[in-house]
Amino acid sequence: IQAIAVASSVDLFDEAEYRGFLAKRAMRIMRAEFQESTWQACWLHVVDGRRAADVAKELGITANAVHIAKSRVMRRLREELVGLIE
Repeated sequence: IQAIAVASSVDLFDEAEYRGFLAKRAMRIMRAEFQESTWQACWLHVVDGRRAADVAKELGITANAVHIAKSRVMRRLREELVGLIE
């Protein structure tokens, strides 16, 4: 039973690692599709985990603009990864 648990943990790690690799790869590819301010707002909010209000203040935009940037980039990321991650 312990061997099965270890194998399952390894499979989950491999799956998580694979998903992370795909997401990072897709994000690098699609970065060119967005204006730098849109990309930066999403990155700071999602990847760096910063509050939308703080990102907005730093970039000189509204918190709503940060949420819109996040929505656009994440929607495009999901489109890019369709069929690769289930």
